[in-house]
Amino acid sequence: MPVRDPGLEEEPLSNPAEAYERFIVQNVFVPWTADLIERARPQIGERVLDLACGTGIVTRSVAPLVGSEGKVTALDISPEMLEVARAVSSPDGITIEWHQGSGTEMPFQDESFDLVLCQQGFQFFDDHAAGMSEIRRVLGPGGRAFVSVWTGLDYTPFMKALDEVISTHLAESTVGRAFALNDAVLFERLAQDGGFERTEVEEVGLTVSAREPETFISMMVQSGVLMSPELSERTEEERRSLIEKSQSDMVDASQPFIHGDVLELDTVANILSAGR
Repeated sequence: MPVRDPGLEEEPLSNPAEAYERFIVQNVFVPWTADLIERARPQIGERVLDLACGTGIVTRSVAPLVGSEGKVTALDISPEMLEVARAVSSPDGITIEWHQGSGTEMPFQDESFDLVLCQQGFQFFDDHAAGMSEIRRVLGPGGRAFVSVWTGLDYTPFMKALDEVISTHLAESTVGRAFALNDAVLFERLAQDGGFERTEVEEVGLTVSAREPETFISMMVQSGVLMSPELSERTEEERRSLIEKSQSDMVDASQPFIHGDVLELDTVANILSAGR
């Protein structure tokens, strides 16, 4: 089904965190969360940290699996993400502790957790080595960590197309930041250098489906454009024009990914499992 050009019908994102929860989390991260938790196999009574929790999809999904005997803690650097996370309903009878802070300097004591989960946030850390050392520090004896990061843009054709579209209108696209830690060998070495005794990285692919293709495309374009530091030098009229032109180009580029009333995205991640 062809997707019409939304033009400027969609205003630039008024609350990026809410848009992230509605479109990215619900369309992309729900299936990836199920995969991550199946690998981690959280147990009743465990102490779990969801690192770089965003709006809390992993947090909310893991909480019922550790039960009231366990403890679920979530950490993110963004207050806007945490505000949305707190507003979304939590599982009945489960207390979740939400913390704002950096993954490279966590506000937790040594050996505070049995399991650390980090879904598609680790690549954004300013210091990957410090982040991995912190994960190792907060894990207790026998603890384990599962960390997922995207592989290269070539493995995700839709995002590669978005990167190319934005690059035609801005000097530098920010889309590639999410794919910056795509070297599996380097990823595993970070865990080993961080003190983990048992490490393995597996490449995993999932095809995910985004409903409301028009709005999904609009949201992705706006996110990609508005994250650019170049925007601070542009007028409001110039910003709107950039979004309009980018959306039009991305609608055309997205046609191969539209099947019926959904947009299908091939996504591939490297998933690190590490234990001490």
